[in-house]
Amino acid sequence: MPNIRGVLSGVIATVVATTAVSGPASAAPTATAPHTALSVDGHPNSWWYQGSRVFDQADGATFTVGAAAGGELDLRADRGGDNWTWRLAPPTGASWTAGTTYQLAGYPSADYALADVQHAGATCDEAPGTLTVREATTDPETGALTAFAASYVISCYSSYNDLHGEIRWNSSVDYAAAATDVMSHNFGDRLVGSPPVTRTITVTSTGSAAAVFGTAGFFSPTTAFSITGDTCSGTTRAQGDTCTITISAAPTKLGGDWTWLQLPDNTVLGKRYVQLGVNGLDPRTVGVSPASLSFGDQYIADRGPANTVTVTGTSVEPTTFGAARITGTDTASFVVTADTCKGATLAKGQTCRVDVAPTPAGAGIRTAVLELPNNSLSTPRTVPLTVNGVVGSRGTYYPVSPARIMDTRTGNGAAKAKLGPNGTVNLQVTGRGGVPSTGVSAVVLNVTVTEPTASSFLTVYPSGKAKPNASSLNFKKGWIRSNSVTVAVGSGGKVAINNSSGYTHAIVDVVGFYASDNSFMSTNRGLGGQFLPVVPRRLFDSRSDWKQKLPADNQVRLAVNYGSDANWRMRAVVVNITAVSPTSAGFLTAWNGAWPEPKTSTVNYGAKSITPNLAVVPVRHCYDCPWGSEYPTFGVYTLKDTHVVVDIVGFIDDSGLRNGLRFNPRTPTRIVDSRVGQGLPANLGAGKTGVVTTPAAVATTDTRALALNVTAVAPTASTFLKVWPNGIQGIDRPDVSNLNAAAGQTVANAAVTLIGPTDRFNVYNNSGTTGVVADVVGTFWLYPGTSSTTVRGLTTGAPPAEPTPGDMPKPDIARR
Repeated sequence: MPNIRGVLSGVIATVVATTAVSGPASAAPTATAPHTALSVDGHPNSWWYQGSRVFDQADGATFTVGAAAGGELDLRADRGGDNWTWRLAPPTGASWTAGTTYQLAGYPSADYALADVQHAGATCDEAPGTLTVREATTDPETGALTAFAASYVISCYSSYNDLHGEIRWNSSVDYAAAATDVMSHNFGDRLVGSPPVTRTITVTSTGSAAAVFGTAGFFSPTTAFSITGDTCSGTTRAQGDTCTITISAAPTKLGGDWTWLQLPDNTVLGKRYVQLGVNGLDPRTVGVSPASLSFGDQYIADRGPANTVTVTGTSVEPTTFGAARITGTDTASFVVTADTCKGATLAKGQTCRVDVAPTPAGAGIRTAVLELPNNSLSTPRTVPLTVNGVVGSRGTYYPVSPARIMDTRTGNGAAKAKLGPNGTVNLQVTGRGGVPSTGVSAVVLNVTVTEPTASSFLTVYPSGKAKPNASSLNFKKGWIRSNSVTVAVGSGGKVAINNSSGYTHAIVDVVGFYASDNSFMSTNRGLGGQFLPVVPRRLFDSRSDWKQKLPADNQVRLAVNYGSDANWRMRAVVVNITAVSPTSAGFLTAWNGAWPEPKTSTVNYGAKSITPNLAVVPVRHCYDCPWGSEYPTFGVYTLKDTHVVVDIVGFIDDSGLRNGLRFNPRTPTRIVDSRVGQGLPANLGAGKTGVVTTPAAVATTDTRALALNVTAVAPTASTFLKVWPNGIQGIDRPDVSNLNAAAGQTVANAAVTLIGPTDRFNVYNNSGTTGVVADVVGTFWLYPGTSSTTVRGLTTGAPPAEPTPGDMPKPDIARR
């Protein structure tokens, strides 16, 4: 207490004659005037005191009372080891007046009455509070109180009125008080839906005046509790009389449910409070093991081994399950591979299981939640899922030094004999020409025919598969013709090469391969490259750039510039190379430009022909080039004088650039044959553009580009075809060609094209009318480990963040 209270206590102690008052040994059951009593009602939410207590001289309580001049009163109530001490005084200079309500303070004041209260030695700040005096009589000679009655409310500076009650000393004024046998009751854990349980609460009238009760109810709406018996509401009970209220508890929801029973009365507090609680438990429960799944490191976009979640019934009531599902932040990073819980009803001890496999949709920690819906009240049961996505090599490209792995003229890789009608060679490609023995999904080949005895075509496809309705290289009698062929590796690491008609020699050079899995990550090959498509553009045309042909036994050196980051990460370019009007039959060889050139060919041409071929050409940083080492460089060598045209459609990086594409090979699949209305409704006329929609079986949601073999069939005039994506902003009909064909020829060439937001691409025919055939040999898909949501340069349907080409260095000529 503040020191000022000690000063006042000393003043009172010097003038007070103390009298001990105690009740008779056998108190009367009903108190009669004069009354010496103290009733205390602690608010249920009070931090200081909770409960109801009455100290009454008639009921055995002991009181020690001291009265002093000026209306000061000391009163101590003792009973059963409990005690309360009160020190009261009217405002300074005033006296108590019956019927007056005084504001309270814990110190003497002219404006406030003094109240100093202690309970078993503990106290609080007694303000704000009020004291309403009912009776105050004094001795005329001494000025000391001779009788006193008041009701009080004390707040202890809290948000509640902590104490309510009545004080009587030698008073003729009755008081009302009441108490419940409990202040709170917890019904404990109960199954939701189980039969109700009850608790009867006894209320006793404890004051000298009768207790008058209102209607019992609950502090807040509740479905868990109900009043099923009530002898208190609307009754008047004399001192010592009791009544009861019976509460039934039956939880209707999970978890704790709390409320207050309230019984209005005529006491200072105004209500009896009893706190009620019950904890609802689910009648249908299961155990889930393990509680969470962590898959550790897994390669991005690859499905890792599945882990099992076992579900066990643990309650008497059986639990029925729906289909398991993945929710949360990274739903694409996990997949449910088995679910025996779907539709199952588990009694106690029965089990079911759900298998989950990781499929990381990006780099770093990916999280989601396995949800197990069921008919319990705690549905769904959840299992946190975590995986760390790491970059792998599946679908990336690895260039090799061009190597000849088949030549029927010499017996290399096949019998030393021409391929006959419907003749097939199963060519071993893995383990040869720099291609690994394992881990290869597809190879990139340059396939050449020479000395054919009839017009025909070759079909290259995975060994062990049925020959598809597709062509890889079309040629006429006596031609020397090449085409780039990307083909999935078949059984035994082989590819099949079938000749349709007549007899022809066949030559195969391998220039690179795609990874089938992530096994190269643990070898010195490491991570391969991803395909970055670019807006098709012409890099070089000797007809306009030089106005003269590339001389025989020379190379044209070309460099590209897609910004410093791309330039130093670039490993190869994807270009369409065309020989135009050569003076005589010969070939072009494309490579990184460092002498000597490889003894392989990229484009085989005849005299005065126009012959294209798609090529994936490794690049180098050239230290003896006019532009220095900053730009990736490659060369195109010619055996004979010829014009050379080079168009770029993309490049291969080191898998470090954003939005690179990876390759999924497939058995060649025909999606366009205008001759029969497949893909295009009819043959294309002069200056006409057809729109092709990629079938859903070919283009999945992550497909961004197609690897095609495009064929012009018997055009009525010499022409060229162009292929480009449909619906991508910034890519209009390009100033490049994919395929050149003379009148009456049937000519094929490999092509790579982006597809638009609706999986479509365009085909343009320049002159005459021509049949168009297109076979898909694989798809390029957006790798989530390096994908970006930023759009720059290209929009929907293409990899965003397309590098913007800077100034291209001027091509130069170099002689061997």
